[in-house]
Amino acid sequence: MEQILLDTNFVSVLFDPRRPNFAAVEARAQAFDPADLVYLSVVVLAELHYGMEAATRVGQDISHIRRTLTQAATYPLAEVGRHTAEAYGDVKARLADHYLDMSRRAPRWLEDWQDRASSKTLQVDENDLWIVAQAVERDYLLVTCDQRLADRFVPAIPELRLSVI
Repeated sequence: MEQILLDTNFVSVLFDPRRPNFAAVEARAQAFDPADLVYLSVVVLAELHYGMEAATRVGQDISHIRRTLTQAATYPLAEVGRHTAEAYGDVKARLADHYLDMSRRAPRWLEDWQDRASSKTLQVDENDLWIVAQAVERDYLLVTCDQRLADRFVPAIPELRLSVI
């Protein structure tokens, strides 16, 4: 039995057959063992709600987002709590140790962090950090379609268990 946490990009593709990688994502979801416990991060739920609100405000069709929210609601939620906050602090500090020159003041916003070796922006956001913290805190297998997430987090957080589709 595996405990699995679904990332936003996996969920948004899983319920939208128009997406190019839908078949691979659907196949991965169907490959979950019936004994697996599959969770939806409350952060993913928030991101989906934001997507629906943003699309509504610009007049886009939101029927696919509404369907995604309905189908995603069938998964139990992985909530953010005190232990998640501790894991978040540890994960963020380890990312800083790995990527930043800690002799200089780190930029306040995670989105502005640059790899000290390449000077490239990490392209990690706070929501990614919260989801990774949940996965680390609870030793969940994080299932994602985001290779960049794997590339950024795994070198700094080797115990992070990922399945990238």
